[in-house]
Amino acid sequence: MWRALDALQNDPDLASTRAEHVRGGSPWLTSAKLKLVDGCNLRCFMCDYWKRDRSGELTTAEVLAILDDLAVLGCQKVHYTGGELFLRKDAVQLVAAAAERGMRTNLTTNGTALDKARLKDLLRVPVRSVTLSLDSPVNHVHDRIRGREGAWKRTVRTLDKLLERRGPKTRIRVNTVVSKRNVRTLVQMVPFLRERPIDGWLLIPVDGPEAMSEDDIRFYNARIAPVLAEATGVPDFDPWVYGRSDEDVSLGAKQRYARGYYDRKACHIPWFHTLIGPSGDVYPCCQTHRRMPPLGNVRTTPLREIFAGEAYRRLRARMLVERLPHCAECDDFTHENRAINDLLESRSLS
Repeated sequence: MWRALDALQNDPDLASTRAEHVRGGSPWLTSAKLKLVDGCNLRCFMCDYWKRDRSGELTTAEVLAILDDLAVLGCQKVHYTGGELFLRKDAVQLVAAAAERGMRTNLTTNGTALDKARLKDLLRVPVRSVTLSLDSPVNHVHDRIRGREGAWKRTVRTLDKLLERRGPKTRIRVNTVVSKRNVRTLVQMVPFLRERPIDGWLLIPVDGPEAMSEDDIRFYNARIAPVLAEATGVPDFDPWVYGRSDEDVSLGAKQRYARGYYDRKACHIPWFHTLIGPSGDVYPCCQTHRRMPPLGNVRTTPLREIFAGEAYRRLRARMLVERLPHCAECDDFTHENRAINDLLESRSLS
């Protein structure tokens, strides 16, 4: 799985500072993901958010308190997501609140719950990037994946309006899941995206029973990826989400998307990132959300205390000598971890 990089992620000075904080044992929170909605208006086959109960979600005041703590901790970037973020009536208010506190604000949405008025309000906020989920240029394929007839039409309408009306500093990106259901239609994304000057396209392999088999991946690498590589025109796009070597393909078929990196190297995500779930539970990352005991809850303990607390300290110590079982499935922060590990190794030798 390849991840798009923004300027913050690709900053060598930031990587150096992070490495020093890891080496000195002093974590510094630079980014956070806020999963604020335990629900969705679509019924995607690869996700169960649409089945969940939204009654325990954080209130507006609770989210604003989290943002205050993030600002105190020095957080530079906030990524809003869900479920579907725009099921919340206060979504635009919360995005604006992060920007007002000096943090870069990114968000991911399926685009179907953004009506004309809310889209206009959103575009008044200095949003760094808006990412839309679009799984195929073929409407019925996308709708079948997303479980709602008409979803494609609403998502594409939002995409086109964002591209038409965005400010000069707002990036518009597209996420596309890759599964057996849509892989053969991906080549048709080439003319679709040529007509739409997006700033990033991220292909996300699907896990579970719909994941691509080794034969599926070899077909994708032989017939689909080369077409995408030469023709999309999207900046920094890499279609080789499963890698190219036989070893990478084999690992991809086992859904080990870090391609063995964390079998050899440490993940330093607990030093510089956090995730807050819809009911206030805190986790080190998206991959661990609801897959490990939470490190705390912001309803009982302020985030700044959780991030400096004993549970986080134990996790950081553990991550220096072993990996969580979920790490092999994820490469969400591999770029940052490579930079940090390379710096730590070079400085230990000097």
